Amino acid sequence: MSWQLVSVVVLLFTLGAGMLWYERSRPPSQIVALVAVLAALAVAGRIVLAPIPNVVATTDIVIIAGFVLGPAPGFAVGALGGLVSNFWLGQGVWTPWQMVAWGMCGVAGGVLFHLARGRVNRWTLAAFCGLAGVVFGAWMNLETMVAFGGEISLDRYLALEVRAIPFDIAHMTGNIIFALAAGPAMIAALTRFRDRFQWRQVPTGEAAPPDPGPPRDRPAQPAGAAGVSLILLAALLIAFAGGGPQRAEAAYTGEAKSAAAWLKTQQNTDGGFSSIPGSTSSVGITARAMFALAAAGTNPLDVKTNATPYGYLVNHRDDINDASDIALTILAMKTVGQDPRDFKGRNLIKALRARRGNGSFGNDVNVTAFAVLAFRSVAATKDAQYSLDWLHGAQNDNGGWGISKGSDSDSDSTGTALMAVTGDKVANRAIKFLDGIQKKSGGFGNSGNVNAQSTGLVMQGLVAQDRSVNYLKKNGNSAADYLLSLQQDDGSIFYARDNDVTRVWVTADGTTALAGQPLPIGAPPRADNGNDANNGSGGTAPGDGSNTGGTSTGGTLPAGSLAGTGNTGSASAGSGSGANGGNGGNQGSGNGNGSGSGSGTNGGDGSSSATTLPPTDTVAPVIPEAPSAEVLAASEAGPQPSPLVATLIGLAVSGFLCGGTILLVRRLNW
Repeated sequence: MSWQLVSVVVLLFTLGAGMLWYERSRPPSQIVALVAVLAALAVAGRIVLAPIPNVVATTDIVIIAGFVLGPAPGFAVGALGGLVSNFWLGQGVWTPWQMVAWGMCGVAGGVLFHLARGRVNRWTLAAFCGLAGVVFGAWMNLETMVAFGGEISLDRYLALEVRAIPFDIAHMTGNIIFALAAGPAMIAALTRFRDRFQWRQVPTGEAAPPDPGPPRDRPAQPAGAAGVSLILLAALLIAFAGGGPQRAEAAYTGEAKSAAAWLKTQQNTDGGFSSIPGSTSSVGITARAMFALAAAGTNPLDVKTNATPYGYLVNHRDDINDASDIALTILAMKTVGQDPRDFKGRNLIKALRARRGNGSFGNDVNVTAFAVLAFRSVAATKDAQYSLDWLHGAQNDNGGWGISKGSDSDSDSTGTALMAVTGDKVANRAIKFLDGIQKKSGGFGNSGNVNAQSTGLVMQGLVAQDRSVNYLKKNGNSAADYLLSLQQDDGSIFYARDNDVTRVWVTADGTTALAGQPLPIGAPPRADNGNDANNGSGGTAPGDGSNTGGTSTGGTLPAGSLAGTGNTGSASAGSGSGANGGNGGNQGSGNGNGSGSGSGTNGGDGSSSATTLPPTDTVAPVIPEAPSAEVLAASEAGPQPSPLVATLIGLAVSGFLCGGTILLVRRLNW
């Protein structure tokens, strides 16, 4: 039994018990009407303030409702407010968690009434509401950890808490301000309304029974039963959920490893990968294959047919010129632990930055999204944010993205953009768009044709936003269900039913999606290959451009990038023409003395490039004029901001707002 399933059962039981508690308290019709009005006010207090992150009046309204009307009506106000407001802001797995959180705020208001004996001043109410905001944030951080999969641990929860500090401060500050400004007046108004409809018959005669007290003070009997039930369910949670899987159950690790195993068999002799089996290798497909291998737990340096995938990128580094290939190469280097700022003497980060215009790369959403991920992989936060701002501005009104800014939304571009964007509001709008275009099979497609590639991109986008790959469903079918239906017995993934076009490319993207690993993906541990040639000591090295044919003086290559399987060879004879003719011997084997007769990989008289097909996934963006040295210097990533500084700034802003509110309260005698 998984954490997600148990949490949903507990939440639904809690909501049912709370609403039953409210119903069994038999409130008069006037109180029922007041609960409905307060729930509507709680909804408005959330929707109206939606543009201000995490500032809502809902929490204060629910607490005051519980204080005046009692814990059961307070629970009803909170639960209904959370449910109804999400019809505007977006329903999801978070809805029952929010309903329970605000419902318990109503119960807490009732507890405050009894602790304060019905009398509470402005400052006590403000402090209580501020504390409720902090506890609410802690509860929703637990929801993020449990509901969206991944490791269930104290360390991860504390990391989520630290990340949420600015939002919790905003919620707490808003609650304090609202309570100071309107709390006592609202309590007084609701109390007068309640007292008008509460009455009891005064008995006559000497045998009159003792005064049972006003109805507001009598606890509802079903509350005890509900409390016992919740304790039993908590015990059930501890007993059965603790052994549940700690990763997202929707990450299909076994299927991803099977697909990666097939992918290894499709490596070309130059170490690279092509979009279709047996075709010419390309930079883009090789990079995507490296993502897939790393996502499935295999270090790409351990995959070698004469050369490793990274060796292919090194040997073809002169071909990596457009923004798409540069961004993908940067992300691929992450999977083998290499620094893209020193790619054989070339700084790929500067190269990528030089191809950027107004924040985008040729107005292309997909290339810009991968560029954001590439900058983010090396902590170039300023560069990433500049392009991210453009990407946010390119989002269409329906929540999706098109291939370029202003283009009609499609699933491929939306899924790719989701890998890079930040912010719940942006992500929720995009996910809502995807939910609307999902096919009955669970898959996604472009131009109406459902396919594995579009589906895989959407799954990767969902994973990047902490959603499960099974998060979106249509007719009970998820995106993962559709993708798995296209996986063959050998592990490969078809593009569509009875259609295996670009089978290698599709399998690479599908493997990353099934593994549930968001980009950028770090380098997995190396396999123990003993004295395997991956230590880079044998085979043929490409020339460094100093010779004009004949014998190459091989350049220095990283571990695992050299061709050949020998242990002592150091040079190769080649008869190619051109600046790098020595590369003609790149098919050598044995002890390193292999020879070849090709015309060279990276130069020659043009005969090699004439037979080399361009990468099938290359997008040629418009390359703007390179910025000046001053602009480049200003764009360099600065030091990472300290969480302590961010916290102190948040506290200073909160203190200023609270102090200003207190000053207004005293001056205006509220």
